Amino acid sequence: MSSSPSAHWSAYEIFAVLSGIILIGAAFVPGISFKNRVRAALGGIFLACYGWYVAHRTTGTFQFPVVIFLIPPAAVIHLLVKAFGHAGGQGSPPGANGSGTPGAGGPGTPGTGG
Repeated sequence: MSSSPSAHWSAYEIFAVLSGIILIGAAFVPGISFKNRVRAALGGIFLACYGWYVAHRTTGTFQFPVVIFLIPPAAVIHLLVKAFGHAGGQGSPPGANGSGTPGAGGPGTPGTGG
């Protein structure tokens, strides 16, 4: 029996697999849509599989474009913003600032004669 050659794990392959795992984990962030979950999961699976595939290749030339290492952090940030909303972009709900409370005595408030 012949043993298969060992995998060659450089920083590129390791980072691709780790990025894939992070994207797969981001697919389980609560509060995101089904579409975003599927995109994160598929992107993560692709990156992890590609890193694993390249690490186990013994011949050929494979490239890792820099952009594939920028996509996972951008995707995670996007998913977190989608899940938890913008900090300053949302107004307070009606009545949260005290102006809509019953009996405040403002014009048009029932029971004030106004």
